[in-house]
Amino acid sequence: MKKIIVLAVSLAGYASLGTANAASTGQIQFVGEITGATCNATVNGTSNATVTLPTVSNSQLQSAGNTAGKTSFTIELSECTALGAMTQGSAFFESGSAVNIATGRLKNTAPTNAASNVTLQLRDASSDAAIKVGDSTQTTSNTYVNLPTTAGGKAQLPYTVEYYAENAVTAGKVNSSVVYSIQYK
Repeated sequence: MKKIIVLAVSLAGYASLGTANAASTGQIQFVGEITGATCNATVNGTSNATVTLPTVSNSQLQSAGNTAGKTSFTIELSECTALGAMTQGSAFFESGSAVNIATGRLKNTAPTNAASNVTLQLRDASSDAAIKVGDSTQTTSNTYVNLPTTAGGKAQLPYTVEYYAENAVTAGKVNSSVVYSIQYK
C-alpha cells in the first residue's frame, strides 16, 4: 500500500510539472441534491436479495454476444416521505469490484468451478435496454416510475438479468453481485 501511495504522489508531482505553463481553459461546475428522507426499497420482498438464474447449457452461449436465462426481478419502493418536488424514482446500479467498467456487465466472481467467458447483463424490463452498470448514463436512460403518494402505496421498478457470452462459455458456476441505490427526480 505504501508503494502505491508513494508512486501516486511521485506521478502527481511529475504531472504538475507538465502543466505549469498551461493556461486555464474552462470551469467545471458540480450540481447535486441531498434529500432528507427517501423511500424504502426492497428486491423481491427483501433489502438484500438473491436472484437465481436458471441453469442453461453452455451450447446457448458459444458466440460473443449470445444471451440466455433472462430472469426478472423487481425493486419495490414504499413508504416514500418528505421528497418535496421529487415525484419519480429509478434504480442506479453502482460500480464496484464485480463490475467490468468497459462493458457495464457484472463479472463472474464464483470462487470455485467458475464458468469462463460469461458475465451477467442487467436490463431495464420496461424498455428491454441493457444497463451499463456504474455508468452515469443511468441517470437518464433507466426508466423512472411515479413514487407512491398515499399511505401503503408502492411503486415497482422491473429489471432482468441474463447470462452474456463474452466468448465461447465453458460450463461452471456463475455468481456476482451489485450495489444499487435509488435516484430521484
